Amino acid sequence: MKLKRIVSVLLAGVILMTNIAWTTSSAAVSNNSLVMPARKQAKNGQGSKSVKWPSGPKPKSLSCDSAIVMEVSTGSILYKKNIHKQHYPASITKILTALLLLENSSLSDTVTFSEEAVFGIEPGSSTIYSDVGEKMSMEQCLYAIMLESANEVCLAGGEHVAGSVKSFVNMMNDKVAELGLKNTHFNNPNGLPDTKHYTTAYDMAVISRQALQNASFRKIAGTKTYTCDKTNTHKTKRIWRNHHQMLNGYDHPKYEYKYCIGGKTGFTQASQYTLVTFAEKNGMQLLSVIMKASSPKLGEPNEYTDTTALLNFGFENYRKYNVNEEKTDINASLFNNYNNFFNTESSPVHLSSESAVVLPKGVKLSSAKQKITYDKNVSIKDGKNIIGKVTYTYGGRVMGSTDIIYEKASYNHLDEASRKIIDSEIEDIENNVAKNASKNKRIAKIKNAIAGVFSPVINFFGKHIFIPVIILGIVLVIALAVFLFKKLRNNRGRARRSSGGYRSKAGRRRHARMQKRERRHNLPEKARRRNHSSHYQKKLAPVKSTQGKHKRSTGISKRKRNTRESFGKNFFDF
Repeated sequence: MKLKRIVSVLLAGVILMTNIAWTTSSAAVSNNSLVMPARKQAKNGQGSKSVKWPSGPKPKSLSCDSAIVMEVSTGSILYKKNIHKQHYPASITKILTALLLLENSSLSDTVTFSEEAVFGIEPGSSTIYSDVGEKMSMEQCLYAIMLESANEVCLAGGEHVAGSVKSFVNMMNDKVAELGLKNTHFNNPNGLPDTKHYTTAYDMAVISRQALQNASFRKIAGTKTYTCDKTNTHKTKRIWRNHHQMLNGYDHPKYEYKYCIGGKTGFTQASQYTLVTFAEKNGMQLLSVIMKASSPKLGEPNEYTDTTALLNFGFENYRKYNVNEEKTDINASLFNNYNNFFNTESSPVHLSSESAVVLPKGVKLSSAKQKITYDKNVSIKDGKNIIGKVTYTYGGRVMGSTDIIYEKASYNHLDEASRKIIDSEIEDIENNVAKNASKNKRIAKIKNAIAGVFSPVINFFGKHIFIPVIILGIVLVIALAVFLFKKLRNNRGRARRSSGGYRSKAGRRRHARMQKRERRHNLPEKARRRNHSSHYQKKLAPVKSTQGKHKRSTGISKRKRNTRESFGKNFFDF
């Protein structure tokens, strides 16, 4: 039985190895990929550094020409489609217009409509039919701009803030430059078609994210309806409705989105449909921008189905980590060493309260790489001081960053010596980071060298996978033949007798112990058989003549007489 089991195991090994080799060869052929050195893998986005990101809606499934989904607190891009392609923005331009009006005026300011503002728009464009000389508060103007998309109100607001529309447009482009946007130029405050008025999905996402930092903008952009009081020229109240159907679906209720918290619509013949949407779910805010999309009147897909698919993708596949609520290495290594005041809740050194990292669901915060940069030249003043920055990256993408804040007023007893402690701690961290980086580089060089040596061999066998399979099979067959040869050779001349003797090892051991005990005590008589049944009587074999016959070996017959059978010859032997 043992021999059969061993042979079965060896044959199973041969079959298993053949199957593995065949599977490997099939995978290699289907993926058309060979083993490459680590350096080449890194260049091609493969290897240990590669990360599998969630795949969003297929570009062809969207009606829009450009689209982006951005997480608001970190600015992380979760989805993109032609995000740097320039388009006419239409009325989503008014997001920047509203932001500049909020930053450069008060909500209680009175705006007087000039003739240039009232008649400076195209016939048939969006309007609330303002009159020359009409007076409205800046708050009323902002609701008219964001809800009713009133073009003449944009002109009047720009004149109030900058003195003229042209000066206000310059302010808009200055803001664009301040945000570091390279593919945007505005030529009017309302977004009416102009060859010098263009932007991209990415640039509009950055502008929208900046606008969301303003609490008044968030409130106005998320308002469904607003009642405007009487003015000096309009003697009745007016009710304005937000045109964004995902927030206020009065025309298309099926497109309402329960997580939508605001946005802005846009349309001209040149731009087609543009849409900016803000949404929040489980503490994570997303914004989406789509440009040159289809109308819901033409069926699906359209601007609203595109936006819904994009926001659902972001919420279902990403998670936001609030860094201050998580136990991170930064808090442990940067703020909780060297001195007791780092270990208190009122520590003067802490991360910004808006610290956040966005990662694919299932990925832990510890998987993100942390890079600390410290401004050694910063001058400490009373209040909050930004002394450094922590950047989080995952898979080569920046997924969040936060400022390191030092509040001098919280700990007036901190003197120059305490500052030196902070400097020393930051320097130690930077040195450790540099050491780890150099160590990782050395390890990478060794891996590259090993891969460079063995990759040709592996590539050869990858292309000719049947060669190692055949070699492996031959080796296993030879090993099996050698094993069987030795096994048969060892068992030659030692065949079992059909009767008599001990067929079990335990029986032979007991017999050996009994013989040893007999020799020890020098028993004169031969030990009796273990079968003491009175019902059993040994029959003597008849004596036969041995003349003319070969005399049987006395050793064999004696050995047979001196052994005991493992089983009796009647029922009472058991």
